[in-house]
Amino acid sequence: MEKQELKRHLIEQLSDSSAALICNAYEFMGIHSPCTDWTVKCLTPQLPVMTGEAITISLDCSTPDVDREVSLYYKMIEMIERSDLPRVVVIKSLGNYSYGAVAGDGMAKTMLAAGAAGLITNGPVRDLNDIKRAGFKTFAGGVTANHHSLRWSALGQPVMIGGLNIHTGDIIHGDNDGIVNLPEKGWNRIVRACGHVADFERKAHVIFRRTDILIVEKERRIKELAEEYRSYI
Repeated sequence: MEKQELKRHLIEQLSDSSAALICNAYEFMGIHSPCTDWTVKCLTPQLPVMTGEAITISLDCSTPDVDREVSLYYKMIEMIERSDLPRVVVIKSLGNYSYGAVAGDGMAKTMLAAGAAGLITNGPVRDLNDIKRAGFKTFAGGVTANHHSLRWSALGQPVMIGGLNIHTGDIIHGDNDGIVNLPEKGWNRIVRACGHVADFERKAHVIFRRTDILIVEKERRIKELAEEYRSYI
């Protein structure tokens, strides 16, 4: 399958899978799946999971007395509009990033209208209730009320958000547990692996709940079951 079509297949087929299931499926394949740490939180838990192709940029909106620079922002929006895949906007907040809203409801609505699936940032956002009402999946470090001038930079350059390295073009999946960057090494097998691991987990949980066998026997049965399902993948 051609790479762009494979990306589309992943985005479509993994939209019903949880981030934890995807991580477990990669583990069954013997591949580590990097994810964000606890510092980046899902602020829109009522919305569906987010899956899309990353587009990366950096922003300093916490440093006062700097010239406003928005041309890269509009270039990014144009790139989202031209894409034939849902894009996940990944914004690295610079400066004192505990202060300075990276995005509000206006930017959220603009990104959503352009075709973005959601936003990831290490910085805070504002207008959270309106972002939720707009239906824009958002992962951020928190919320704050204001920001200084917006100074955009490094469009398309790699960023690190919550301990996770993200490049433009990566396939990103996020839900209430966090964000996973899908290793390309497993793209050809991850959809099938998720199906098998989901089935394995259902059977394993039945064993976990049993009260008529001891933990030693549970451990043995789970190990055998895991070996069986790894052979399918």
